[in-house]
Amino acid sequence: MIPLAMLLVLIGDGPADTLGRKMLPVYFKDAREYSIAVASAPDKPLELKPEPVFEWSNPARNGGQQGVIFVWLRDGRPAAFGCIFSSPSPSPAYPGGHRIEHEFHALDPERLVVTRDSFNQWKPKEGLARAVLPDAGTPADSAATRLLQMRGLAKEFTGHTIDHGNKRWDLRPLPTPLYRYPTAKTGVVDGAVFALVSDAGTDPEVLLVLEAREKDGKLQWEYACGRFYDWEIHVQRKGRDAFTSIPSDTNPYPYNPAHTYRTYPDKIVTTDGKILARVRQTEKNMYGDIVPVEAK
Repeated sequence: MIPLAMLLVLIGDGPADTLGRKMLPVYFKDAREYSIAVASAPDKPLELKPEPVFEWSNPARNGGQQGVIFVWLRDGRPAAFGCIFSSPSPSPAYPGGHRIEHEFHALDPERLVVTRDSFNQWKPKEGLARAVLPDAGTPADSAATRLLQMRGLAKEFTGHTIDHGNKRWDLRPLPTPLYRYPTAKTGVVDGAVFALVSDAGTDPEVLLVLEAREKDGKLQWEYACGRFYDWEIHVQRKGRDAFTSIPSDTNPYPYNPAHTYRTYPDKIVTTDGKILARVRQTEKNMYGDIVPVEAK
């Protein structure tokens, strides 16, 4: 386990009193509350990589959002991404507090089993399926060249989101993957997870999985897109639709139909981590009921 003092360095080179550095211990503590396994081995928790793989900000939403992304690994291959982030508390009862929200997406092809002792739960119904990426060429023999190929393929994906106010935000792929796994022990020869981020900041709104897989003795590129945003998403590749997520009764703000995506507000805290209130999400109130800590 990496000491917390070392984790703080990973947030960046900014001043020690930046919000990200103050909130990182809170984010890390929340991530450790989750035990994630695959359905075929439910009693064997996957590895939580202790350092965040990405820090982001979105100054245009909810008074300014900031957070980090953690990854859970299965034999070196990412099985789940978890985003823990915060924004100023909207509740007048807790001025100066920060609302912590959790956002998850399953990445493993197998269904995940997730346990956590809290109001809010994530229960995926299936894994994340891959599809052959057409016209992508053949994966190269060397890991270095395959990375260049994946970066080039990621650039072919563009898109936009439409928020609850009907405002459009363009998406752009980050040139560097959030996580690269060229030596995964099972399932693939090489792979990486890229992000399509909003032009409102660096907030990842779509996860793009690119993998080189051997099938029938030949290597081929496969891909999957994962929703990492709570409103409308449109993704294209080379001008053709590659992924769409439109709000509906079965695809509401907190989850998609397969529950591979899940998000919820979870608590209100001070910057030093003191819990002021819990937030309990329900079907009637998806934005959460405030539960003071003394009422838990």
